[in-house]
Amino acid sequence: MPVTRLIIVFLMLGSFALLFAELVRQSEETSFRPQPTASRCGDAVGAPCPQRAL
Repeated sequence: MPVTRLIIVFLMLGSFALLFAELVRQSEETSFRPQPTASRCGDAVGAPCPQRAL
């Protein structure tokens, strides 16, 4: 009986870990989506784009 409880607990924790890892991966994909430069600076916003020093 204790062995089956231990197996059930490990299965539940493992499935939770897999679901959590998938959730983190999806949130990273949405947060690191590259934005076009025109939406952050330039004519679209009215703010000048910073010039990169050479």
